Amino acid sequence: MPLSRRSLSTLLALSLLSVAGVSSAQAAIHVVAAESSYGSMVKSIGGEHVDVVSLLDSPDVNPHAFRADPRIARDLEQADLVVFNGLGFDGWMEPLLESTGGDERRVVRASDAGSHKVMADNNPHLFYSPQIMLATASRVTDALKALDPGNADDYQANLAAFQQSLLPVYGAVQQLIADHPNLSITATVPVYSYMIDLIGYENRYHDIQFASMDNHQPSAQQVATFTDALKQHQVDLLIYNLQVHNRLTENQVGIAREAGIPTVGVSAIPLHGENYVEWQIEQLRAIDRALDEAGPSANHDG
Repeated sequence: MPLSRRSLSTLLALSLLSVAGVSSAQAAIHVVAAESSYGSMVKSIGGEHVDVVSLLDSPDVNPHAFRADPRIARDLEQADLVVFNGLGFDGWMEPLLESTGGDERRVVRASDAGSHKVMADNNPHLFYSPQIMLATASRVTDALKALDPGNADDYQANLAAFQQSLLPVYGAVQQLIADHPNLSITATVPVYSYMIDLIGYENRYHDIQFASMDNHQPSAQQVATFTDALKQHQVDLLIYNLQVHNRLTENQVGIAREAGIPTVGVSAIPLHGENYVEWQIEQLRAIDRALDEAGPSANHDG
């Protein structure tokens, strides 16, 4: 039975709507984040409008020893937006950006977005600063609005929601301060320094932390001073990087534990599928638990 003109028009309209739906699904903004900490934030801002690839998302990789491969170059070539840390933490990104992509691709560096909050020593672990992450999220929101003006309201609303989602991080910080105030702590590498600064703890022995970063070898004097400080219980807590595996780190953690100093492992990226906020809160709670378990003996004498 032949179709009427009205039926044909209806089928054509439905067909066009179907094609439009496919086109819309394919039109997601392709975002490449160097680290999954930033990738998580971009997903929060972009929602269903973005497709995010995080290059550094494995718990088995030391971020400072990471090496790019041809797949990463292809991802960057196709990206509409690239988000990364800067300050040399992911230094492999700069040459890749120069060799891939075109003028239409937008780039957000956390080191630029949060330059007013970068530590005087240029500590590159910016993702541990909620203030820098929020400033970066604002830049990401602006970039997404420019790429996709039709969904600008969604991006702005998601930015406001992301800002609200950070409040429990500050709540966990305040709880830690209330439970364990005025501590002196140290770390194997300066990965957690921005959060330590936010908590207000004294962060001791910076020299060996920076010497150990990027797999550099600290001097014998630095190692001896650090070892004596742990043995003599001159700090209340040792932070170490879960993604760094070497003899020096293992020795430092072992000495601290033998001395009865609480040790807590942190990471440069979420390791267990958490989003940015969950990752921050879980590590703050881990510190609180470790100090609780150590009890009054965790307080140093000198």
